[in-house]
Amino acid sequence: MAAAAAWASPLAAAPWSAGETAEEWQMYSVTTSPGPPEPESDFLRKLNRLVYALHRIRRGEYGGDVIARKYGASLKGLQATNNNELLYLLPGQKITVINKPGYLYQVRSPRGESLDQIAKRFYKSAASRKRFEEAVVEANNLPGAALLHSYVFTQGAHLLLPGISFQFDTYRFPFRGFGWPRISSRFGMRYHPILHRRIFHDGLDLPRPWGSPVYPSRSGTVLFTGWKNGYGNLIILKHHDGATTYYGHLSKIEVKPGDTVLRGKSLIGRVGSTGLSTGPHLHFEVHDRFGRLVNPIHKIGRR
Repeated sequence: MAAAAAWASPLAAAPWSAGETAEEWQMYSVTTSPGPPEPESDFLRKLNRLVYALHRIRRGEYGGDVIARKYGASLKGLQATNNNELLYLLPGQKITVINKPGYLYQVRSPRGESLDQIAKRFYKSAASRKRFEEAVVEANNLPGAALLHSYVFTQGAHLLLPGISFQFDTYRFPFRGFGWPRISSRFGMRYHPILHRRIFHDGLDLPRPWGSPVYPSRSGTVLFTGWKNGYGNLIILKHHDGATTYYGHLSKIEVKPGDTVLRGKSLIGRVGSTGLSTGPHLHFEVHDRFGRLVNPIHKIGRR
């Protein structure tokens, strides 16, 4: 298991051993510094107190819903806590886990924040904020004084915010569905099958039958369509943060420059083998807002 992160209650710290029961864990602090081994998910799920830790993904844990069930959390809460859709998880990857449904919020302002200030980040109406603040007090076992404007949570404090979820504009593989596609050539140095020399590969090659539909990895605007050197038929999409994605070797282009396209919904093209290609596949690239290449694998499920 991975090393534990800080634990989330203002009580004093105490050491523990692997043989302790869930009841014995109740007396321990949830604000200790990282270091102790992460407890088994069964321990955390049984605790009444809010606890969070780092979890290292194991083989077979391929989605955030699996992790959420193990710890008694909610998928939307884990997604918000990690700023990640958690659609594609790799063995060895670390994520923050909590043992309650909700979003783990950390106070970052050096001046601290009141509960009312936190509520205003998520709700506009006074009535909605009041209901939310009462739910936060109950979820975190806080004193009633936390509902007063003068009650301030200091920098670094953690709160469980029930019912909070984020809308993610994250990268996905450019096909329908959430499965992990076959990758015939990865990002980085490789021996080019046509040029017959080692050369840097700017993206991922994703084999698919000729004519398979291609969808945007993220929502955005069509920046370029047409033939471009070794890419063959190419589509370039620009996203709201300035990043761009490339879709190459297409057999057919279904959009034109200026079109607005939606992630996973707008058909933009079809798989082909145009340009420098040895068979039908999609060449998929990601560039950041400065135009620098990014390994697409590192962006899937993230902004």
